[in-house]
Amino acid sequence: MSAQMYDRIVYNGEEYELAAMPLEVYFAANPALRPKFAGFNSACTRGYVARWEIRGGRLYLVGMEMIRETGATFLLLFPGGEGGVFADWVSGELVCPYGGLVEYKHAGFARKLEHELLLSVEDGVLKSAREKDNE
Repeated sequence: MSAQMYDRIVYNGEEYELAAMPLEVYFAANPALRPKFAGFNSACTRGYVARWEIRGGRLYLVGMEMIRETGATFLLLFPGGEGGVFADWVSGELVCPYGGLVEYKHAGFARKLEHELLLSVEDGVLKSAREKDNE
């Protein structure tokens, strides 16, 4: 598998890459809502890049950019989601790498950057945030 395009997440006013695909959990539980993608991009096999934000200690899906897709838009998938959709389906640790490149692997989210912001989320609620040094 090729290295994958990262989702984006805003935390404390800073934007990070997100080395996870939390929207896939939603689509797994709601397969009929998954858009039909017209093409294939080896750097983005899921067919979209999602934008997330932590606001008031809660995780929100705030947008999506479709990659080679036909017909779907964020608001068609999430009617009424203009201000974001509370992501109550997300639980686990969200890894947000940043800094200079330490190690590159041409697979998934395997590259390693100097630092990671680790966000622990339970049912869409931020439980903790910590930094990890990979140098």
